[in-house]
Amino acid sequence: MLSLRRLRLPRFYSFSTSVPVRNDSSPMKEMADILTDQSKKTPPIADQGKDNTQGTTIRPTHEYKPIPPNSFIRPYDLSLEGRRFKERPMRRPPQIAPETRTARKKDTFFQLGLDPLKFALHPAIISNFMSEMAMIMPRRQTGLTTKSQRRVAKAIRRAKMMGVIPLHSRLPGRGMHW
Repeated sequence: MLSLRRLRLPRFYSFSTSVPVRNDSSPMKEMADILTDQSKKTPPIADQGKDNTQGTTIRPTHEYKPIPPNSFIRPYDLSLEGRRFKERPMRRPPQIAPETRTARKKDTFFQLGLDPLKFALHPAIISNFMSEMAMIMPRRQTGLTTKSQRRVAKAIRRAKMMGVIPLHSRLPGRGMHW
């Protein structure tokens, strides 16, 4: 039984074609020969004395992407810009809640020694910690300490159950202060 590794075709990193090179009767032989010669002449990327230990991706020694055999090719794929390797954009780092020291400086409840549960009947104060759809904002957005965040969330839930603020959205035409 043959494995798939034995059936794989060699990859050319600069230019390639789906036309078999060894087929002498093909009208595409001249073009295949030119592309094969160009793939051998393609210079490798210069390292410029940089370390590759900083988590960068390992690239092939050529600077052009391979064209897989028997694949559809757009005109853009044959242009110089379409053939070059591109750096992938960095993903945004995940947002995390503030450290305890920073949260204590920013948290007004902690600074003034107030209990957020006592503000369950004051929708003007509680609405600052809710989104437009009346959802409780996470700690990474409010910047409160963990204790104050839990107490504010409990105050919001109590206010919703008492009917002081709407359950799912703002009242129409009333803005932030319900």
